[in-house]
Amino acid sequence: MLDIISFNPFRVKIPFLLDIIIISDSEQIKKIETSGDVDRLHTYDTASLPWWARTYFRATKFHDRERDLWFCPFESTSNPTYQQRRAYLEEKVATSYSEADVKRIAELLNKNAEDEVLAYEMVQIVNQRFFGKEIPLPITKAAKNTVQSLGEGILPWKYIAGRKAQNQVMNYCAKNLPDNVHILDIGHNIGEVVQTTTGALKTLKNNLDKSVEEIFTSNPLTPEAPRIAVKKSNFDGLLSSPTVPGKTVVIFKIGKAAIETKDINFTFSTGSSERVCVFKDFFLEFMKDLQQELRQTKSQS
Repeated sequence: MLDIISFNPFRVKIPFLLDIIIISDSEQIKKIETSGDVDRLHTYDTASLPWWARTYFRATKFHDRERDLWFCPFESTSNPTYQQRRAYLEEKVATSYSEADVKRIAELLNKNAEDEVLAYEMVQIVNQRFFGKEIPLPITKAAKNTVQSLGEGILPWKYIAGRKAQNQVMNYCAKNLPDNVHILDIGHNIGEVVQTTTGALKTLKNNLDKSVEEIFTSNPLTPEAPRIAVKKSNFDGLLSSPTVPGKTVVIFKIGKAAIETKDINFTFSTGSSERVCVFKDFFLEFMKDLQQELRQTKSQS
């Protein structure tokens, strides 16, 4: 029997098949995130995750089925690899970017360069630090095609293209990154730059009169963040029936929460600085410098 609850939280439950809870209220997100009732998806082994999650995520930039690797933010802090992986990313991100990088992107934006060109150049700025060399255009083009939503995931041609793209990017990373680097973390980031940052550049160009924080809470980068139940809970009465550990998946609609609260922590996390995106400061600083450069070039034209 299909059980659909239409209030917030919104829940779709098909016994023995599907149990998804969607939460967009900012206070509910923060409360549930810190309750200890949910954790990151890879708290559980891949094979034990709900069937639909295993199927969907293998076509995204978050999971590599062939090597059974998951993106760092999908790992519980209890995972023994988590701290080392995050520290590596933080160290690499700290090398920042150059003034020439900012000027190059500003020039491309002022020339109305195509998305493919912007994506390629931004991948070099962000990801070349991991490889020590240029990332080829075929890889940046492929990274655009990984599946980005459940809606895309049910379309066979999108799903097939996503699987192919994910394999292409991950195989490149496996062949070109140092042996001690978690290749999924870097492969994901290539995809994130291509699929998200390129659009963000144009949004910035069209909002030069607003602060960067205002722009990217009104136009959040990440629409949602998944969690999985690790305890049987009704979230202090929010649910009419409790979650099932290891089976109930909770989707935090952090994009909607960012728009609602204007809190930049919902753009880069679930409303707090804990486990905030490693690239948060890099992104905001780059966008502020780029905004200043675009303002200057606009005033000179």
